[in-house]
Amino acid sequence: MSDVQGKERRRLKRVVQRIPARFRAGSVAGQGHIKNISKEGLFIRTGDLPEAGQTIQVSFEALDQKVDIEGTVCWTTDQFPEAKDAPPGFGLRVDSPSRDFLHFFENLLLG
Repeated sequence: MSDVQGKERRRLKRVVQRIPARFRAGSVAGQGHIKNISKEGLFIRTGDLPEAGQTIQVSFEALDQKVDIEGTVCWTTDQFPEAKDAPPGFGLRVDSPSRDFLHFFENLLLG
């Protein structure tokens, strides 16, 4: 039996970045920082956790670009048994990537 623990199983490449971001999901508005980002989603570190399944709007500025995206909250760190030991945050899927977001991500990969 092979050991798969520790192997990357994500379908898309993630780029690790620390980018300040603002967001709104339902009645939750907050700020935090993007910890990693892919072409279809990102993870935001924040203590202001929205509920999984909510539509979310995120804004950030990086690489001399202002980017606004809309997506769906897929999960939060509160959903995991070890959540009390991990810094809080949530993952989101970018539902319809804007041209600005795709351009930003391409520039991030090239940089």
